[in-house]
Amino acid sequence: MSDIYPQSLHCRFEGFPARIKVVCGRAFSEARATPYSFGTRVILSQTPKSGRLQGTLVPGESLPTFELIYSDTGDDAVFDLKISHYGHGRFYLAATGDAFSSLAVIKGVRIEATGINRSFETVDVWNTRLPATTDLSVTGNLPEAVWSQDSDTGITWIPGTATNADAINGVLQLDGNISIVL
Repeated sequence: MSDIYPQSLHCRFEGFPARIKVVCGRAFSEARATPYSFGTRVILSQTPKSGRLQGTLVPGESLPTFELIYSDTGDDAVFDLKISHYGHGRFYLAATGDAFSSLAVIKGVRIEATGINRSFETVDVWNTRLPATTDLSVTGNLPEAVWSQDSDTGITWIPGTATNADAINGVLQLDGNISIVL
């Protein structure tokens, strides 16, 4: 599976504050070149590249970088600690002969400091009602139902697998099976 637009789309970042306070973990005590150590509290601010697409969405090409970025200096290039949140969804066929496309949602956070460069990701997999015959290489083919994310749309989240004909089933990495009943 590749991250090619429009088969892959960036996650939306909403409700993130302009500044965050973090507490440094044990890795900071082990990385001797950082000015921070285990337990240090650091206030980070969004950087100029934060929340801005770093390129152009071109059908058939890789997704450009789109991240929510915080650093201790408020700068993208000069910092002692930087945390980047990223995520995208990827439509694909899980198995040959599948009637519908699946959707993998990859969400992650990257922590950068002198001597530290770690990323942590989760992947949630969803079965969709998007027919496998749909040409996802053309923008505008995705049905509006894919974008329904508001709580006032009548969507109900159900743990486990729903048998209702109007349900979309998926697997959340941390919470297991889940369904959305429309």
